[in-house]
Amino acid sequence: MLAGQDSARGHDRADLDRLGSRRPSLAARFIAGALTPALVVSALTLFVAIRHSPGWTAGVGWACATVLLVVGAPYLVLFRALHLGVVDDRQVVRRSQRPALMAAALGCVAAALALLVVVGAPRALVVLVLAQAGGLAAMTAVTLRWKASMHLAVAAGAVAIAAMEVPVCAMTALLLPLLGWARWRDGRHSLAQLAGGAAVGASTAVAIYGALR
Repeated sequence: MLAGQDSARGHDRADLDRLGSRRPSLAARFIAGALTPALVVSALTLFVAIRHSPGWTAGVGWACATVLLVVGAPYLVLFRALHLGVVDDRQVVRRSQRPALMAAALGCVAAALALLVVVGAPRALVVLVLAQAGGLAAMTAVTLRWKASMHLAVAAGAVAIAAMEVPVCAMTALLLPLLGWARWRDGRHSLAQLAGGAAVGASTAVAIYGALR
């Protein structure tokens, strides 16, 4: 156990050193802010909900309710953790601080999934949230041993799902290198962490949403 804790601290130091060595970039922060996981998940949820609801007003309603559950609730957990000093910053640079927070977020998404099933949400929306839960579970498992980019995991998963819905949406994959550059430029992740996050996000999205939609 002590060896594992020492290893986690070593990885934390490497991540903090990389972050501290980079000069701030307004362009990188703007790109990362525009493509933050919360916004990407919200946009994808709205897209899927409208496509699979009887009307756009119903779709917007389902999307708002879903985003409140799968984005709003986990962010409340994050803000509470920040208030208590459990995590150091909103982006949770230290890998050692991520697993517990991600497990709590997974619990929120699982509860949201159960509620959506009970109230009769559109099947595609339920499958979308199931895919999000699967991706978060995979990222939580990876984070126990290694740090991967959540930004790239969410973005790559969203691109995969959007492309399965409307093939032309595959062009949004052009945003992934841009987002990867922004996270690398700000020192948030190494290239390997970026590639790892994208691989986890895309593969779980295809495996779950592709099989069940």
